Amino acid sequence: MRTEVIRLLEGDLFVQVVNRYGLQTDNATLYCSVVLRPTSMALATMRAKMDAVCQFQNWCGDRGIDFLQRLQSGEYFDQSELAALRMELRRNLAYRPTRKRPPADGRRKKTERPHAGDGHWRNRCAAVRDYVTWFAEGVLQRLPAGDNRAPDMKDRLAAFRHNIVAGIRVRPNPMREGLTEEEEVIFLNAITPGHPTNPFEPRNQVRNYALWLTYYDAGLRLGEGLGLYTTDCHLNGPKKKLVVHRRPDNPMDPRRRKALAKTSAHPVSIGPRLARVLDDFIINVRPSYPEARRSPYLFPSEDGGPLTHATVAYMYTQLREKVPGLPENFSTNDARRAWNNRFADAAEQAGMSADRSAVVANHAQGRVPTSKQAESYRTRHNRKKADQIMLDMQDEITGITRETEK
Repeated sequence: MRTEVIRLLEGDLFVQVVNRYGLQTDNATLYCSVVLRPTSMALATMRAKMDAVCQFQNWCGDRGIDFLQRLQSGEYFDQSELAALRMELRRNLAYRPTRKRPPADGRRKKTERPHAGDGHWRNRCAAVRDYVTWFAEGVLQRLPAGDNRAPDMKDRLAAFRHNIVAGIRVRPNPMREGLTEEEEVIFLNAITPGHPTNPFEPRNQVRNYALWLTYYDAGLRLGEGLGLYTTDCHLNGPKKKLVVHRRPDNPMDPRRRKALAKTSAHPVSIGPRLARVLDDFIINVRPSYPEARRSPYLFPSEDGGPLTHATVAYMYTQLREKVPGLPENFSTNDARRAWNNRFADAAEQAGMSADRSAVVANHAQGRVPTSKQAESYRTRHNRKKADQIMLDMQDEITGITRETEK
């Protein structure tokens, strides 16, 4: 079994599961349409979950296991089968061992690992757990009242749910701090049209400047910037803003990788600099791109279609390779983190508490008020506060010691 993406009659993109002959399979596709699709999760997330389901179904097929029959009988999987299933879900499906000789220059090339990382492994196991649970609960609900098998089947289901993910520890990656104050200056110089450090072609410097300022000044995500329409830009009047909309399954988006907003639709207030740059770009530069007038998207590519993720990836590769002083792993996310750090500094100067500042930052970026992302994105601000508190503590201890010595 494998997944493929199709567009439904109503325009939505959907993940269906097909067999080796390309025919749709019922159970997996039913689960995706009834359980996953109504949650409005990202298409990539939906496909990753269903890829794990396909891996599970293929594993069952190779061993002659009818998992629905197992659920109806209440047997589920024994200890050895569960261990083998976990090993299968850990396998890196893209790994292909090679016997090539090492390069003549002696440098080792990056190779793929035979196993998926712990995070991907746990996500796959969790996807299979939820898939099996949904069908198992259906079996339990269909049991006659007073069936003596029900308690044992519930216990087996609970054990399966626990054991399939047990012991898989996902260590959180250390959060990046974003750009430092010195790196921010280097970055702003490098994206300014006409600056000696600007690595882009003169033809695209104004467009790229406008794009990167939406990430730096407005704190937008990569997909949010690429998904902006010209009509989303409100650049006149006292309250200038950009409006981030959710446009899933947009039939007007021709890109293979769609520009999606992860959060709720929300307005983003912008200052005079970004408003001026966007206004100049829309009026004087954007019409010079072929066919740009036919597209609603704010940032056009060379052929007039909407700018793609791959093009932006090429941009930040050019920045980090050709602009000394930028981080080696620089990306649009660093500009977003810089925005969050500046927001936290400004909120503190305005006398706002840390908790209130996080709630307001969540509101400004379309997240729910209780989201922990605001705290995660202000790592540099938190580190600076921690450093200052530690220095104050040491100064206080030193002062007490001196008074004692007197």
